[in-house]
Amino acid sequence: MKNKNIKISGPVFSLITPFTSSGNIDYKSYFKCIDFYYSQGVRIFYLMLYNSRLGVLDEKETHVLNYRTANFLKKKYNNTIFIGAEKFEGSAEETISRINKLSKYPVDMFSIIFGEKYYNDDQLYSHFKYINNKTKIPLLLHLQKMMSGFGGEPPVLNYSLSVTKKICKLKNFVAIKEDAKEINFTKKLIKEIKKDVSIIRSGGGMSVWKNFKSLGCQAWLVGIELLDPALAFDFLQALKLKDKYFIKNLEEKIETPFFNEVKKYGWHLFIKSCLEDCGIMQRDERLPMKALSGQKNKAIKLFMNKLRNDSKKYLGKKYFSKRKIF
Repeated sequence: MKNKNIKISGPVFSLITPFTSSGNIDYKSYFKCIDFYYSQGVRIFYLMLYNSRLGVLDEKETHVLNYRTANFLKKKYNNTIFIGAEKFEGSAEETISRINKLSKYPVDMFSIIFGEKYYNDDQLYSHFKYINNKTKIPLLLHLQKMMSGFGGEPPVLNYSLSVTKKICKLKNFVAIKEDAKEINFTKKLIKEIKKDVSIIRSGGGMSVWKNFKSLGCQAWLVGIELLDPALAFDFLQALKLKDKYFIKNLEEKIETPFFNEVKKYGWHLFIKSCLEDCGIMQRDERLPMKALSGQKNKAIKLFMNKLRNDSKKYLGKKYFSKRKIF
């Protein structure tokens, strides 16, 4: 029988890992960020492979970050959902070991990714089926493009529709992070798997998600809402009330300019500078990533000031009384 105890819907907030100037995880800022998000209505927290910088953490740090987040959330805010995650590399046995070590902590769901080159669908399915059969915790399939094992073109590949459907039928798989960036594929996939798993759309934010919502896509991975969490709930209220003017302003004046700036600097570096400007965390990073500095960081500060002014001008505090604008 399918594990259906947890349903994901609405905005999903990935947790950005802050660092100190010496390169250590800044847990003080990290938990302060969670407190702020919760106060603004956030209830689903996702420790995600890339956004949470697991690639530059060692195995122990990743494990500690998972269980400290789980313990913090469940002891302080027990009406939340926490999705843990693993590092990119490792065998199926290593993934099983990571999951089972964390199962004694209040991790609601665990996100897993295929960290090997792709050769065939049987290889993919066998990997996830084996993990499914050896673990009990609800699982999220991180649908990340894979490197081809054959070389040539294309160098990266999406999961096929057929193998994704099979994986989503497995008992412990209850959610999927969909990030194919191919609209027709996404539409077909939603139609095929919406009854089996919760679907988190990644990429494009609220503007893109609303186009998939009517097809059965239940959730989206937030973007600009990491700076202004209540935007997500204003947006949902506007959808409910069919407030086309608010939605149009949100898309054209706020979200689209935000994503256009992301393209200039890259997601990780840009969002860290923005979070620093909001007073949430420092922009420090670990190599090979280097925090933006000088004129680039100054330009982001100017952009953030404009975004604040535009947010007040075009959106205000129309729906959500607790909202803190950036």
